[in-house]
Parts: sequence; C-alpha cells; structure tokens
Amino acid sequence: MYQRVIANTPKFLMFDLQPLIENKQFIFGADYILIRPQKNGGTLYLSSTDIPLVVGQLVLIAPFNPFKISGEALNNNDSAGDVLHFRLNALGQTFIDSIQFTNIKNMLDNAKQGLLFDSGGLETVFEIMDNIENSFDFKQLLNILMLLDQLTKTPSQQCLESHPITFSTTKRTENRVDIVLQYIATNLAEPLTVTIVAQQLHMAESTFSRFFHTHLGVTFRQYLIEQRVKQAARYLVSTDWTIAHIGAEVGFSSLSNFNEKFKTLLHVTPRHYRVNHLSLRENIDTSQSIQGQLQKQLHHWQTSASIAP
Repeated sequence: MYQRVIANTPKFLMFDLQPLIENKQFIFGADYILIRPQKNGGTLYLSSTDIPLVVGQLVLIAPFNPFKISGEALNNNDSAGDVLHFRLNALGQTFIDSIQFTNIKNMLDNAKQGLLFDSGGLETVFEIMDNIENSFDFKQLLNILMLLDQLTKTPSQQCLESHPITFSTTKRTENRVDIVLQYIATNLAEPLTVTIVAQQLHMAESTFSRFFHTHLGVTFRQYLIEQRVKQAARYLVSTDWTIAHIGAEVGFSSLSNFNEKFKTLLHVTPRHYRVNHLSLRENIDTSQSIQGQLQKQLHHWQTSASIAP
C-alpha cells in the first residue's frame, strides 16, 4: 500500500523542505522529490533498484515514482539529510512551457527514471539548498528556481530506474488523470459531481477524492470551479454572449452563483472583467494573453478554501 506524501507547510504551493527520515511504506505522491543525504547508511528503494545514500549525492525523483528510504542512520535525532518536495503547478503552464524553462523541464522529465548527481561540483547546489526555508518570501521561490537551474549544469546525471513495471504503473496513473481532466473539460456545462466523475474511473467516491487530491494537489470541487471560471473568462473576452448565458454555458447553477465564484477567484465581477480585458480581443486566435492573465490572477487560488460549485 502506498503512503501519500503530505507536505508539512500549511499553505504548500511550490515546495516543502523536510528532514530525511525513514519511511517503511512506499511513497507514491504528486511531488518532485530531491534527496540530500548528510549521513551515510541510508538506502533508497525504487521498484527494481536499491541505491545506497552517500554524503555528497543528490537524488531527484519525479512524481508518481514509488520510493521508500530506510537505514539505521535515519532513526536518531541528528539530521540525516534533507528532502525537498516541490511541484510546478503554482508557476503556471505558460511559465513552464517557456523557452527559458526548457532545460529544467527536460531534466525533470528525465527524473521519471530517477536521477543521481554524485560527480562533484554540487557545492553551489548545496549552498542554495542551505538557504531554502519553509517561508513564503519571494526569495524562496527564486532559490528553488536557481537550484533547478544549477542542477541542469551539473554533469553525470545517472538514471537509476529502468524497470518497465515502474513506467507502466506511472503511465496508467497519468492516463487515468488525463481521462478525468478530459471528461471535466468536455462536460463543464453539465452538473458534474464527485459521484459522476468517479464513475468514469470505476472508483468509489472516497477513493476518487483521495486519488484526485493526491495527483492534482487540489480537491475536485476546487478544480472544477477553477476550470469553470477560466472558461468563463475566455468567453467573456472572446464572445458577445450575455453574462447569464456564459455562466450557464460553463455549468453554474445560477447567475448569482456564477458572480460569486468568479469574484472569489479573480477579485472582479464578470462584467468588470469583460470591460477591463476587451483589448485582448485583437488577434485573439493566436494570442496567449488571456491564459497569461488568468495564470496571474489565479496565483493564490490553491490556498483558498473549498467552494461548492
């Protein structure tokens, strides 16, 4: 049975730095994991590979890649190392897809096999990691980005995992997530519920809710509201439909409900959003400006409380 990764930071958006400790169950989570051992004697277990953890190494593991760590050196009160959990969705897809992020994105894609950095030359990375704190200062986000950028410049990135079972399991999980997201996107106007969407994966409601939150980082209801508001914002800019029609088109049960949820996420009413963004209609077929604006305005959304659609 896999154990979920639960970040300790109350408003975990981008990262969480935790001490390196033993875990007896395989962890199967939605976060990237960067492991820095500061004592010898621990062992990292992937599905078909065991890696002794040695001081001076770094190990990078991608989401949905089961792993566990054990060893007597991890069971005392002294610090045995650090584990940095981080995820990218707080940055926004536009940023992740930018050309400036390409090297980091390629490295993270390779981390699906597990990457071992142990060739030396990690001093700068360790120095950045020492400056990372679980705070919400903007400089901490910059530290994470600088750390990832520096890792792309570090030679001898050894892939750890090549067992096909790991990748078939990971692929099945990714396919199930894709099925759910595609179903939601196609049926936004319908009265979607956990029960209805869970049926698409033949899951019980409670199992589906845990699955969704683990792999998307938000609850089903939070995600559904965000997608409805995002689509409504696009319609407000790209069409002349009435606000009531747009609310119904994206699945809100009433105009008042639509206005309330839209203002909660974007801090303006649908009417004011349309007025403020009419300039985006120029070259709208080729422009990504709407998506960019939405990413900025939804930056804080993941920390908001669950809002019933």
